[in-house]
Amino acid sequence: MLNPQSPIPLYHQLAEILTSAIRSGEFAPGAKIPPETTLAATYGIGRPTARQGIDVLVRKGLVQRKRGSGTFVLEKESEVDLFSLAGTSSAFQKQGIATEVRILDPIRLVEVVDDGENPFGGKEAYLFSRLTLAKKEPVLVEDFFLDKILFAGIETMELSKASLAQVVWDRFYLKPLSGRQTFKIVTLSESRASLLGINAGEAVLGVRRSLNFPGVESGIYSQIFCRTDRFSFSQTIGGYPND
Repeated sequence: MLNPQSPIPLYHQLAEILTSAIRSGEFAPGAKIPPETTLAATYGIGRPTARQGIDVLVRKGLVQRKRGSGTFVLEKESEVDLFSLAGTSSAFQKQGIATEVRILDPIRLVEVVDDGENPFGGKEAYLFSRLTLAKKEPVLVEDFFLDKILFAGIETMELSKASLAQVVWDRFYLKPLSGRQTFKIVTLSESRASLLGINAGEAVLGVRRSLNFPGVESGIYSQIFCRTDRFSFSQTIGGYPND
C-alpha cells in the first residue's frame, strides 16, 4: 500500500508499484492497466493522483493510453547498441530490426560553419543527412561530416543501400580506431521535429560523435538526434567489433 507519511509523492509510489507489476509480468505486454477509478479506490487516493501515477508510466514508455479503451502495457523495448564504433545501421541489423534509410540531403562538399564543437568548423568537408526508420517508424536523424581528403570520391557512391561504416570499409578500407561522443537532451526545429514525427520543442537525445582513423583524428563527425520512446539505446565500451 501507499505510505502517506513518506517524502515520496503518492503518485510516484503508485507508479513504482505499477512499474514493478509490469516488470514482474503481473501485467503482461498488451494487458490493460486498471482504470484510474479502480486504482484510486484500491490505494485510497484521489483520481487525479492516480492519473499522475499513470502519467509517469506513459513518460517511461511502459504504457500507452488509447482513447475510449483504457491504458495498456507496451511491448518491451528493443535495446539497440546504437553508439558502438560499428555504426548506427548495423546496430539495428544485429537486433534483426528492419530499417529504411532515406537520404535527406545528397552528399556534397560544403564550407562548414564553426559552431565551436564541429571539428570541421571553418573548413571544407563532405556533408550529408539521412533519416532512419525502424519498424516503419522514424527514429533517427543524422548529419555526417567527412574529411574531404580521406574520403575523396565518396560523393559518387550509393549511401542509402548500405551502412556508412560498411561503405567506409568496403571502398576506403578504413575502420575507426577510437571515437568520442557527447550526449545532451536537445530540442529540434519544426522541420527537423516533423521528420521524427514529433512536435517542435519536444525533447530528444542529441549525440555528437567524432571517429578517429589511422593518421586522421575526427575523420568523421556526426550529429545524431534520437527518439528514445521507440527504442532503448545503449553503448558498448571497447574496440571495433569483429563480427
